[in-house]
Amino acid sequence: MFSILILVLIVILVGVSSAVVMKRKTDGFLSVSSIIEKLSLLIKRFPISILLVVGLAVLFFTGINGKFEDISYQLWIFFSVGAFISVTATLFSEDYFNRLKTYSITFFAVLLWATYCFFLPEKSDNVQTSKGIEIFVIGGTAFLAMFFISFLKKNKDRAFWNFTSQTIFQVALACAFGAILFGGLSLALLAIDSLFNVSIDGKLYGYLAVICFALFAPIYFLANIPNKTEKHSDEILYSKVQKILALYILAPILAVYAVILYVYLLQIIAVWQLPRGWVSWLVSALGLGGLLVITLLYPVRRQEKNRTVEFISRWFGLLILPLLVLMTIGIFRRIADHGITINRAYILLLNFWFYGIYIYLFLTKSRHIKWILISLVAVAFCTSISVWSVANVTKNSLTKEISAVLQKPVSAEEARAIFAEMTQEERERKRSILEYLHRHFGKESVQVFFTDTIADKHWNFLSKLGLNNVVVQGERFWYSATEDENALDIEKYNRFLPVSYSHWRTDNNINYSAEKEEFTVIVDDNHIFSIPVREMVIEHLSLDREMRNRREWIIRGDDYSFWVKSFDGTYYQENDSINMDRIQGHLFFR
Repeated sequence: MFSILILVLIVILVGVSSAVVMKRKTDGFLSVSSIIEKLSLLIKRFPISILLVVGLAVLFFTGINGKFEDISYQLWIFFSVGAFISVTATLFSEDYFNRLKTYSITFFAVLLWATYCFFLPEKSDNVQTSKGIEIFVIGGTAFLAMFFISFLKKNKDRAFWNFTSQTIFQVALACAFGAILFGGLSLALLAIDSLFNVSIDGKLYGYLAVICFALFAPIYFLANIPNKTEKHSDEILYSKVQKILALYILAPILAVYAVILYVYLLQIIAVWQLPRGWVSWLVSALGLGGLLVITLLYPVRRQEKNRTVEFISRWFGLLILPLLVLMTIGIFRRIADHGITINRAYILLLNFWFYGIYIYLFLTKSRHIKWILISLVAVAFCTSISVWSVANVTKNSLTKEISAVLQKPVSAEEARAIFAEMTQEERERKRSILEYLHRHFGKESVQVFFTDTIADKHWNFLSKLGLNNVVVQGERFWYSATEDENALDIEKYNRFLPVSYSHWRTDNNINYSAEKEEFTVIVDDNHIFSIPVREMVIEHLSLDREMRNRREWIIRGDDYSFWVKSFDGTYYQENDSINMDRIQGHLFFR
């Protein structure tokens, strides 16, 4: 009886979904024949995409019934990314070929993707960082290409704007409708459970989520992608909400950012010091925000004569150039101080792309906005695949630096002797490079330097090389404040600074010394604080586990108090040492 009731609910859901999906700008009531006709048009336009969407839903159903771990990760990648690839291939082909050729091209594109997925490592744990980035970028490219693939010809900027804005709106609408359906029908199941004392299997909510988000939402989106005729409309369409968002909300925020960064630039020139690394993120936010505003104001500029809009579209690209130079200097400083990483390489690549796109927009007076998205996708795709990818270039650069020291494969003892002759700074740099290679590119990337077999855990082989005080046996500790008590008297302090340290993230102003077991927080030239952690950690470990998070920790110094909110790390009994992985808190001082 209950199973029949669930079936009825699902049938009603599918029926309602079909009605909503197929509904367009029609006159009168929606008939069954019109629903069938529009469903037929959808299937004829995106048959392969629908099959892939259904295949992905089947994977979810299978995972709910069994274990998600039993499903090959290659299948998840194939169906999810393959759906985007099929839609993009269809949108491109339908403008040039008949339906049969469009099916063939789409099927061939999906077949190529299936071949790519087939040759991925058998286990997801064996997927290295470079391959993971490659898969992510291919998926992102396939998704974003949907918005511009039909508008590569000249004089298609208006059609590009209309199609992109409508399609993004349909993506948001599909997600919203899916969420509403899921919420409403979940509440119905809950009502049945409460009113009729019927035990609802938790899996049913999972099935419902798959139907709403993995079936209904994608099909609704596909059904509402503008058709072959509608997507090439040159009529400029925009809402006042877009104008208000871009001109009266985002633009003033960007102006504040620009003023702050220009003041900082003048300060750097005045005191003649290199910029801090985090300035790159602020300039990046300003650069991306500027491109968003220019894009949102494109239809306003075409329809209205607004001096502010004209100024932003014409001159923003020129105004941001000095800040891009500041960003470049900041990136190169980080690379010089701490070496190249994949993140820093991509930030540098983004910086170069900013130069190119903003110079292009300035020269063309921001008339061709479609190239903002096209160029970004093209640069990301071309620099993330094959041997010239950012990940591989980073790997080769780091490998070359280690090769300059270890010119041939050596034993762990020989390498230990070589590293022992280096300064502490040089040893720390080599340690970080070897750890980075091992962590992101697998132990094979460092095995070439040694005759001994490299361990699966990076701290094991680093210890053998004398580059890490970490030993295998250690006790993990962690703390997170559960309550904010008022145990700290802050009346004698007049300055406050949030402190957040993680050994995964480099910050020139916050450092941890494993030898001294203390943090150094640099506020400015006159305020440098050394905060010891040993006493706190030892006392923390001496408490019962149930009591550890109930205790409030405050480290007091002569001229500061550090209110600890959370920390974690490892204590090594063998050599009585402490390695802190992370700490957060509030520093009070005068």
